[in-house]
Amino acid sequence: MPQYQFTQARRYDPQAIAQYYRKRPWKAIWRAITVIWSFAGFVLGMLWDSWQHEVAAHQPERATHLRQILTRLGPTFIKVGQALSTRPDLIRKDFLEELIKLQDQLPPFDSVRAFEIIEAELDRKISETYSEISPEPVAAASLGQVYRARLLTGEAVAVKVQRPNLLPVLSLDLYLMRWAAGWLGPLLPLNLGHDLCLIVDEFGIKLFEEIDYINEGRNAEKFA
Repeated sequence: MPQYQFTQARRYDPQAIAQYYRKRPWKAIWRAITVIWSFAGFVLGMLWDSWQHEVAAHQPERATHLRQILTRLGPTFIKVGQALSTRPDLIRKDFLEELIKLQDQLPPFDSVRAFEIIEAELDRKISETYSEISPEPVAAASLGQVYRARLLTGEAVAVKVQRPNLLPVLSLDLYLMRWAAGWLGPLLPLNLGHDLCLIVDEFGIKLFEEIDYINEGRNAEKFA
């Protein structure tokens, strides 16, 4: 199987991703440590509240902490939080209110970096494509952000820019999630654990569809 190429990947391929990271275990180990360390403080805080019988008093603080952890860990975990924010049957109300903020209250990345990405993708200076472009994004989401611009021909357009190194980040996180799902699945009740890998794979397919801006552009043209 050819080496997994992040710059060329358009479809989610768990086998190719796994093969890539098995040859680079240090990347997976470092990311796993980062994720575990991030959640360790949150879990210990929850346990401490329970031991001190102060769960209710600290619920808002813990909910905010969870949202901050997901935001800091990046796009994959933000997407998980967004998915959970639509499940009031699974998530407590106080945590739900914080996770909903992941839908439309995310910090943008630096515009200088965004403009560098635009120029690299277009292989030309911004001034050679747009007569004007907003200095800051008008909206920021989990996978990218949007700028208001105007083409040299006069048309007003929206310029959507993906977050830096997005594909490697998503691929590594999905690899770790799939590994964890395979390990945890047998330990859970059958109705919860038998399809954990399938759930991760479905999540991965949807994520890769979302970051395929070429396909998104074609769909927008068809819709128009």
